[in-house]
Amino acid sequence: MRRSAVYPHILGMLTTAAVEPLIRAPYLTVAAWLRRFDAWPDERRAAWQQHRLAEVLRDAAGSVPFYRHLLPGGAHGVRLSDLPVVDKRQIRDSMNDFRSEGWQHTPHVRKSTGGTTGDAWQYELDRRAWTHVRGAQIHLWERTGYRYGDRIVLLGTPPSLLGGGSKFGSRLRTALEHRIYSAAGIEVDHLSSLERARTAVEADGVVWYGYASMIASMAEAVLDNGIRLNGPTAVITTSEPLHPVWRRRIADAFGAPVYDEYGCNDGGVIALTCPRGRFHIAENVSLVEIVEGDSPCPPGVEGDIVVTNLHARVLPFLRYRIGDRGVLAATPCPCGRAGATLESVNGRLGDRLVLPNGIQLSYVNFTTIFWGTPHVRRWQIVQEAIDRITVRLETEPGFTTREAEQIRQAIRTRSRGQLEVDIRVGEPIERTEAGKQRVVINRLTQVGAA
Repeated sequence: MRRSAVYPHILGMLTTAAVEPLIRAPYLTVAAWLRRFDAWPDERRAAWQQHRLAEVLRDAAGSVPFYRHLLPGGAHGVRLSDLPVVDKRQIRDSMNDFRSEGWQHTPHVRKSTGGTTGDAWQYELDRRAWTHVRGAQIHLWERTGYRYGDRIVLLGTPPSLLGGGSKFGSRLRTALEHRIYSAAGIEVDHLSSLERARTAVEADGVVWYGYASMIASMAEAVLDNGIRLNGPTAVITTSEPLHPVWRRRIADAFGAPVYDEYGCNDGGVIALTCPRGRFHIAENVSLVEIVEGDSPCPPGVEGDIVVTNLHARVLPFLRYRIGDRGVLAATPCPCGRAGATLESVNGRLGDRLVLPNGIQLSYVNFTTIFWGTPHVRRWQIVQEAIDRITVRLETEPGFTTREAEQIRQAIRTRSRGQLEVDIRVGEPIERTEAGKQRVVINRLTQVGAA
């Protein structure tokens, strides 16, 4: 039986009594506190955030060379919008300017990005900041029916999902949390995907967690073969945009609700979709802005996602452009939960096509073309010339030349007639080394989708 009524209760007591003091990170205590935090009135939550912001601004102005030079009078009276937006390249190229003086003596963990964009880096994150991210993730997952200690099946190869690691604390948590690293590898052909689905079912997890495209491939293999499998209680996708057609197929194949997680360790942001499809932001972790350049975008308008970590002092992430595009919701979520939400997360900054007139188009401009074509399973756009793109399609039986021509004409219309479109059916969909499906590959900029 996959769910034990006893183990989560025992693990909770063991974690708070022994594991948290051992690793000096009360993440489960934070998760429990968040249940109360969520019930606070909006004004109280906002006041708590502003208090945390004032603390990190004060520390940055006093001990971080970059901000001390920028704020010679200290942080008193400084608004967040007074600070410039910074990005990974700027911080990485001048780490000593952005690290707090004496940072080595502040409890911290070494983190690294996955490098799936070809731009990996290592950095330090306060143990307190990591604690709030992990606590927020547990709390958000509880909304799916998960209980800390339920068995988790990990699908895919992102570094953040790998079980164990080299440190004792990480290995201990992996074992205690029942994390099962199942069906490794990035192959997504039907045979591999079907075997992966069967292996995941045999692992008997309450939650499946992994790449959206990989779990979608599993669902397609199951549906195409007419097989009935007992799926988990919930499927949580991560690391890639979850296309609506994938969500439907996963739910149909495994009979489980599908949630999409959005997170970024550097900078610190984590959010999970509700049944209405909005991303609910963990407000204990960070403040989230949407900007174009350095200027805020109004709710409902797409821009760059910029985050301010409310706990990072070793390496402050203040107005940090994380490299994704998104839209802040203009109204409270219809699901009834309070707090800030993202209406959508629209992919990496590199997920854009460049037109001959200099205009850049996000891949989001084209998604409805493919979602609205019944026999298209996957698609990938490759731009190798300023006036021409190749569209790779993975299709179902029944795909016709008429559908291909409709896709071609729709793309030409949305690109204002400036792009010639070459449709190729059956050409392999390129993936990153970690197994993510690349949505846009722009050879002109050498930047691909993460």
